[in-house]
Amino acid sequence: MDYNRLFNDIFFLILDDQVDENQYPVWKNFTFIHNPIQQLIKAQDLLNQVLQEFPRDKKALFLKGVVQRNLNFNEESILYLLEAKKEDDYLFAANFYIAEYYIQKLKFEEASKYLQELEIVFPANKRFLFLSALVNLELFNFDEAKRYLNLLYQLEEDKFVLEMLSKNLQITEEIVLNTSNRLVLKNFKLKSFNYNLQLKTNLISFYKNFADIGVNFNGINCFILALTLKQITLYPKFESLEVYNVQTVLDFIDVDKKTVKMRLEDIDFEHDFVQNYTEYLTVEALLKED
Repeated sequence: MDYNRLFNDIFFLILDDQVDENQYPVWKNFTFIHNPIQQLIKAQDLLNQVLQEFPRDKKALFLKGVVQRNLNFNEESILYLLEAKKEDDYLFAANFYIAEYYIQKLKFEEASKYLQELEIVFPANKRFLFLSALVNLELFNFDEAKRYLNLLYQLEEDKFVLEMLSKNLQITEEIVLNTSNRLVLKNFKLKSFNYNLQLKTNLISFYKNFADIGVNFNGINCFILALTLKQITLYPKFESLEVYNVQTVLDFIDVDKKTVKMRLEDIDFEHDFVQNYTEYLTVEALLKED
């Protein structure tokens, strides 16, 4: 077996040969690989050949994890990625995929562990910074979330999403700081967790609708986009509550045969959302009256 040639064949089967220039710039560092399913299955077969002869090969284990993820076999994917990491603790590329898997499983503490390893070697990587900010937002670790957003803000040309995340982070932090009743605070955080659970459930149907017509896309990356949309549409005005919620958030994601992206142009950030903590309190008062 010509190991190197086989490995290269596999790599180019799963390499995305087209980059969508219209994607929001942060996502250019994400691995949106929209391969035809046939190519992924062929890569899968070749990797099985390699692993049959070299079962501990770290590169083959890693690529098998990537292929399985792009086929949305996420539970198989994570096993290969963790095995690859076990074979080589310095295989930091695996950390991105492992962290994203745990984000999709809502295990944000576990995701944070793998992201923290990346800070030593990729402290200015946009993908690392964005994921770290998102995870810390979900964990209500405000100082850490601010730190990563500020670092990314210095690197990213298109700052709009980062500004929306920062604005809502400030509102969330004020809510937490001004909520003295521990039970009320616990319920506020539980509301966020329940939103994520419902989002995962909704995403299953969302993915199936496209799978039924032959469009394959990376479900974990789509979940990360949905989680981002959650964070930037977190506090709608009273009259916009029916437009922006867990049941509608996926309406603002576009999927075609080449891209998965947020439809930011369809969201009226200026008029449909509260701008500060005081306006948030007004909405809460109206909800109690309703």
